[in-house]
Amino acid sequence: MKYKTEIIDSLDSWMQSHVDWNNLLKNSISNTVFLTWEWLFSWSECYLNENRRLFIICIYKEFELIGIAPWYINHTKYKLLNMRRIEFLGSPEAGSDYLDVIAKRGREQEVVSSLYQFLFDQGRSFWDCMLLRELPSSSLFLLYFLNKIEVDGKYAEIRHGSYCPVVSLPADRNDFLLTLSSNRREQFRRHWRMLNSRAGIEYRSFTSGDCIGALDELCKLFKEKNKYYNESLSQFIQKFAAQCNGNDWLQIDLLTLNGRNIAALLHLRYQDELSMFLMTVDKDFDPKISIGNVLVGLSIQRAVEQKLTYYDFLKGIEDYKFHWADKGRRSLDIIFCRKKLSPIMFLTERFMKYSAKMILK
Repeated sequence: MKYKTEIIDSLDSWMQSHVDWNNLLKNSISNTVFLTWEWLFSWSECYLNENRRLFIICIYKEFELIGIAPWYINHTKYKLLNMRRIEFLGSPEAGSDYLDVIAKRGREQEVVSSLYQFLFDQGRSFWDCMLLRELPSSSLFLLYFLNKIEVDGKYAEIRHGSYCPVVSLPADRNDFLLTLSSNRREQFRRHWRMLNSRAGIEYRSFTSGDCIGALDELCKLFKEKNKYYNESLSQFIQKFAAQCNGNDWLQIDLLTLNGRNIAALLHLRYQDELSMFLMTVDKDFDPKISIGNVLVGLSIQRAVEQKLTYYDFLKGIEDYKFHWADKGRRSLDIIFCRKKLSPIMFLTERFMKYSAKMILK
């Protein structure tokens, strides 16, 4: 069978692939919200610039789209030398997880073979090295790509990426509470009772269809109460919300006291999972009550009632996440360099630093 590769290098041409992109994603094992056209296009509008150029590679088998590498070329410098680095769209800004090459289910090895051949043949003039972040450790692209590298006698550095704590959701909310430690269960109930004893406390939840106003409220609280507030992140979230086109991929949960928001969660809802993307709380409200944990507990209980399967805290190993989670997912990063001066110097310096650490230990 004849394989063909095409490069998408402009937002205008990328807009035409919206439907085909998401259809392929749905027929892959990499189907996450972070690889949807809406997420990555919104990210690209906010974070691509003159030094970051689209480099999306589409793989066709005859006339059928069977693979997409959602990449960009980052034109950067190392020791005054120019370096063109392939990276995943969606990274490093905005906290995307589970990034991957999209391949039609059962065609993963064909896609990797075609992609690998393109990178070292027709496409070799485009890039010098690659830094692929947040690949799931279970990625078949990762497996087959590393096999290709090993067979060809090349070298790739693999390092630990993020860890995402996950809650397996039972069928019943009472069963969920029983899965928690006695301390966590009692603290959640006690803090929720303390909040409920105050007149005017309200828990509200909104999905994409009616969450625009709630999103404005969340962004306002985020800006007022979070020292890590980032205007570009808020703009990205707003763009993604506008792109959702009626899909219930956003869920916003608010704790309100007498009309004043004291805690907010931005969730991503996709397939049978609810993922916590952003939390913001008013830490001055009451130091005796963990309002963030209360809101997490209420959101998880609601996910159980809606028959979802998993609640994903996404990247980060903050202690509170492990009070709820019963499993987790590991991501990996790949660094791969071609035989060119700037990437070789980059790898050599990294190797020397690691060697020095080992010797000093």
